[in-house]
Amino acid sequence: MTADDYYVNLLIAMTSRQGRRYSKRIILRGTVTSGIGESRFFTAIPWVREQFQNKLGIDPYPGTFNITVIDDHTEELAALRKERGIEIVPEDSNFCTATSFPVLVNNRVEGMAIIPRVAGYPQTKLEIISAVNIRQALSLNERDTVEVEVRPLGI
Repeated sequence: MTADDYYVNLLIAMTSRQGRRYSKRIILRGTVTSGIGESRFFTAIPWVREQFQNKLGIDPYPGTFNITVIDDHTEELAALRKERGIEIVPEDSNFCTATSFPVLVNNRVEGMAIIPRVAGYPQTKLEIISAVNIRQALSLNERDTVEVEVRPLGI
């Protein structure tokens, strides 16, 4: 199977009758990276916290856990970015919409991947919210390698 065949099969498998809502697990590997510190502010905004709690079932730890997806997994992340997930809709026009997907980090910590729908967002970056500090819970350091399992909605 060629790389093109793999990518086409991945997209077909991820598409269901409900539209472009994916139906299989995706594994992404990447390295732990520090963000710019804005998400600590973002996750504390009342309307954001409310949507995370009501739509995602998570009272988020302040900030996000960030990874840079490694080259071998960027196609999967690019395909995921095209999928329908759970939408976080801003109440303020100064913010962007985001799409979220359930994830499991290193087979131990549950969370939600948050994909901002904004021009210029880094194509290899993945942000994850969780009820716990993922770095501490998994004893992770900068540049450690992690595995993120993106789960179909409802699992």
